[in-house]
Amino acid sequence: MLAIVMCGGRGSRLGFVEKPMIAVGGKRLVEGVMEELELVGLETVFVTSPFTPETERFLREMGLEVFRADGGGYMHDLRQAVFEYRIIEPVLNVNSDLYFRERGIILRFLRAYLSSSSPAMSAVFPSGRRVGINAFDPVLGEQREEKFIIEESRVTNIDTPGDLERLRDGRVL
Repeated sequence: MLAIVMCGGRGSRLGFVEKPMIAVGGKRLVEGVMEELELVGLETVFVTSPFTPETERFLREMGLEVFRADGGGYMHDLRQAVFEYRIIEPVLNVNSDLYFRERGIILRFLRAYLSSSSPAMSAVFPSGRRVGINAFDPVLGEQREEKFIIEESRVTNIDTPGDLERLRDGRVL
């Protein structure tokens, strides 16, 4: 199984900043995702775009596998990476704008996915809002999706200035 980390968004809701490079507690968001993925031990590809040159430079300097998509949008860039790497087995897909308050969340998600009979799984908050951690079989097309519930106190998806402010203030979202 391959892990794909999406790092190419425009960051428009945060004033067009490169979200993977935002530092919280002295660590970039993408570094927190890397630490989580180290626990699962999967080969990982970081998908950037023309909108995230600093992120791409940072990842390449670390010697990591980077694929530059064309920046056509999240799903477009994800499909582009799946096609480019000729992925025909299930894939783990993680957003790079997640802040983990607890270690092992991706590992627990992956264990749940691998023990499930469902071809797809998405991590969601109790409200139903997506977290940004998914697994799916790219060969099957549209597929039944199981939900993996994660409490919002364990991980934060940084989408808005309010999310970032609450995180930096130490308030649970």
